[in-house]
Parts: sequence; structure tokens; C-alpha cells
Amino acid sequence: MIFSAFERYQRRIGAEPAHVLPEEQSSDYESGLATIGSGTWRIRTARITPTKPGAFVAVWRRSPSGATEPFESSDECAGLMVFVSDADRFGVFTFTREHLTKLGVVRSSRARGKRGFRVYPPWNTNLNAQAARTQRAQADAFADLTG
Repeated sequence: MIFSAFERYQRRIGAEPAHVLPEEQSSDYESGLATIGSGTWRIRTARITPTKPGAFVAVWRRSPSGATEPFESSDECAGLMVFVSDADRFGVFTFTREHLTKLGVVRSSRARGKRGFRVYPPWNTNLNAQAARTQRAQADAFADLTG
């Protein structure tokens, strides 16, 4: 599997190539597990959708019974890196496990978790109230790598 967004990210920050283990689930989103420093991060590439602002990313796994389910807050990964690009813009959301729990993305004692969600980089403007709240909640995780 090709991880073009992750490779672009590594070139942009001048990082040594990291080992990426492809994940079968969500292969359309360049999904994998990347060893970065001493931690393992899930990586995904979000997709721009034509009818809604922001970009969508799938974040699920298969249960032993074959059904899709959200990841757990107790997952061993350090977090989730979501790459997003739109025309000449490029950036990454680096969500720690704690941030994913706070956002309700992973299953925990306080949330059912999600199988996918939208990300809103700062270049998305004129958002409805819910999308603007989500954008503010995600803002600390975003790094603009355009340029």
C-alpha cells in the first residue's frame, strides 16, 4: 500500500522514513500503523467530500464476529494522525489517545465511539454552528504543513 500523505508529511518535516504496517480496514484512507519515535500511531488520510465542508476519515476495526466497531480508549496506540489536503493546502491532525477520548471518537466509559468523523482544518470557513464547535475542539491537534 502507498502512504503518499504520510510520506509527504515525513519529507515536509525532514523525518527519517518510518516503518508503516498497512491495516486492511479502511485501506481507501491509507490506513496503517506507523512507528514514530518510541510510539505507534494509527495513520489515516481524510477525504474531501463534495457536498460538506471538512474532510471525512474512517476509524474502525473488525470485531471477532466481523462487524465494524470503534477503537477502544485502552488501545495501545499513542493516537491517530489524520492527513488532509485540499488543492495546494496540506496539514495533519495529531490526536492523542486522550484527545480522541475527549472528542468521543474512541469507545470509553463515557462514549460509544465512532467509526468515522469529519475533520475541519482552519482553511474551512463559514461553517454551521456544530461544525464550528468541532473545528474549535480539533484546533490544538492541527499543524499546517502547506508550503
